[in-house]
Amino acid sequence: MLSVQLAAIEMNTFFAYYPCMESIYFDWAATAPILPELPQLISEALFTFQGNPSSIHSSGKKSKTELEYNRKVFAKLLETKPEQLIFTSGGSESNSIIFSSLFLKKPGSHIILSAIEHPSIYEFATNLKSFGYEIDFIKPAANGIIIPENIEKHLKKNTTLVSIMTVNNETGAIQKINEIGKLIRHFEQKNGRKVHFHTDAVQALGKIPFKPGLLNIDSASFSAHKIGGPKGVGMLFLKKPLNVISSGGGQEFTIRPGTENIAGIKAFARAMEISLEKLDINYKLVQSLKTILIDELKKIKGIKFLFDNNFESDYSPYIVNATVAPIPGEVVVRMLSDEGIQISTGSACSSRNSKKKLRVLTASGISEQEASGSIRISLGWSSTKEEILNFSLVLNTIISKLRIYHK
Repeated sequence: MLSVQLAAIEMNTFFAYYPCMESIYFDWAATAPILPELPQLISEALFTFQGNPSSIHSSGKKSKTELEYNRKVFAKLLETKPEQLIFTSGGSESNSIIFSSLFLKKPGSHIILSAIEHPSIYEFATNLKSFGYEIDFIKPAANGIIIPENIEKHLKKNTTLVSIMTVNNETGAIQKINEIGKLIRHFEQKNGRKVHFHTDAVQALGKIPFKPGLLNIDSASFSAHKIGGPKGVGMLFLKKPLNVISSGGGQEFTIRPGTENIAGIKAFARAMEISLEKLDINYKLVQSLKTILIDELKKIKGIKFLFDNNFESDYSPYIVNATVAPIPGEVVVRMLSDEGIQISTGSACSSRNSKKKLRVLTASGISEQEASGSIRISLGWSSTKEEILNFSLVLNTIISKLRIYHK
């Protein structure tokens, strides 16, 4: 049971006690709780497929058959070809494969990124500057959305790569990927130069409609644990083969060497099946819960929404970002955690450097103070109205007490 006995800092009093409340998890954007049926599936797979998929004996062949079966499962679900799907350890590695391939290109190439990319892309790209790469970081409009024409304006004859995140993991903003892709393809036809268009689709997979083969993209990264699969498993969609800097045993079409995680991949495939089967149901559920959450948060004095969530088509219903400034968001997150309520201030992969942690919001035009007070509430398929009401009640109590110290 959740005891909400929040001791006020430097005060000899306690916050109210809410006796019937259980632990509340609202950090689904960081990781989703594993689907109930997967632990047994993983356990059975570990014992059933013990051979190395690269071995030529019967046990190895059995694992190889299972590996390719699951690749076909993903291909059917995503409407791609099996050979276009590369299994990795997660979204960050998938992103890294694309960006590390740039070391095989001529120095001085030009890269275009949104200024709100995931750290696995933003930090990698920043380091490429020291190797002579020219990089343009495109800031979003005040609503957190990248204007496609701003990408088009920055395309040049030496542009090699464009990378735009499909759904931002901090703001929930959904980018116009297909529209941007069309502009890039038009530029290619006009200039006779290939531009690789990559998207980090980790927060899109299984949550909003996303078929990579139907979009104007060259690659996309995915992660199992965002949709209830196990951690440490991911996938990279590659429209066409890519020359990569890594080398090894030749696994995964030579794109990602290393022994494949059969149990994890099998669980990922099952999580994908479930998430797509229930995509519309879950979307409508979370959309209704988001409306309730926003209505409840509006009642709390001192909370401000950083983006206009009235335009539902522009934002994922799974993510809500608000600020409690001038109260630091981290203080609120820690006090909620003490009471069994788990939210975050932003990306779980962000740097410990405070300015870097605020990068996505400040790049979106949010002041540093408001960004410092930001909190991210992310919902999932098992979230409930009761959890939202209880969370809002506790949050209101915390903010009321902390406001004494932050005016």
